[in-house]
Amino acid sequence: MSDAPIVIVPYRSFGTPDTLFVKGRVLHDKPVATAEAERSAWSNLRDALRRIDSDEVPGARVGIHFDDQEWETVADSEGYFTHELPLAAPVAKTDAWHAVHLHLLEPALGQPQPFAEAQVLVPPPTARYGVISDIDDTILETHATSLLRSALVTLLENAATRTPFPGVAALYQALQAGANGNGRNPIFYVSSSPWNLYDFLVEFMEINGIPAGPIFLRDYGLSTITSALSHQVKLEPMRWVLDTYPDLSFVLMGDSGQRDPELYSQLLQAYPDRIKAIYIRDVSGDKRDATVDALADEAAVLGVPMIRAADSAVMAASAAELGLVTPAAIDAVRSASEEQAAP
Repeated sequence: MSDAPIVIVPYRSFGTPDTLFVKGRVLHDKPVATAEAERSAWSNLRDALRRIDSDEVPGARVGIHFDDQEWETVADSEGYFTHELPLAAPVAKTDAWHAVHLHLLEPALGQPQPFAEAQVLVPPPTARYGVISDIDDTILETHATSLLRSALVTLLENAATRTPFPGVAALYQALQAGANGNGRNPIFYVSSSPWNLYDFLVEFMEINGIPAGPIFLRDYGLSTITSALSHQVKLEPMRWVLDTYPDLSFVLMGDSGQRDPELYSQLLQAYPDRIKAIYIRDVSGDKRDATVDALADEAAVLGVPMIRAADSAVMAASAAELGLVTPAAIDAVRSASEEQAAP
């Protein structure tokens, strides 16, 4: 049993004006250093191993407070908790993010009581559509098609040295702003990476100016790893988001390296009137082109463009043509891409 302090790690979540969802984990604290480009590979490896070797607190009782309401939930065997908060009064429509306060109901003897603040996104009335985006090889270069290379960058680099694809931040900022420039469209991030990488992903997005949004990851474990390899594991949170906002259409962002085109085709078949466009970042060379293009032809029959492109500016041009972003976004994304690609 660890004697390290207990902490509550809240995960960015989502909700509606009438119902919020909170998710987090109760762990014994194993702090990692703030990401810096100058940190050594050894220091990065040490922090990566600390993330992987998490020390959860099963059965922890967590108190939840929002406005004048209170709830209680219990962490599972891995320290995770998820709780639905039905609200007595709707949240303010002017705010997109809402703070939910968490505390441990039975702190360890001799330790301070852990407190945390969970951020919950409720799309404002100005939102015209939502975005569901993959992370690995869609916004973050992970080399997921090469297990060895992916493992090396995960273990030996940090959030300040990892590379986003050129123009990603500008593209996602444009999608968040929408066609009128102030839509505040919600962005949801889905990955088959483990929850142990959550803090790294949040820091990576903050460093690179990628808009904040709820993040859906996976727990470690043999069954989870097996299902993650089939990538079907990402369907559940995507369906959850679509079902939570039945009046909102969505743009889907993924990559060609693994199974995103196939998963998004399944979503399109299940929600044919809810998908505005599908963008697939081409990271697989020619070997997946025929498969992705065949799926694009099927999507076109339903009136939904599936665009395969390696360049963020090409995606921005398509989005502008579809009325999803302002025309000015094309030059903004192109300039950002060129600036990042410059030596």
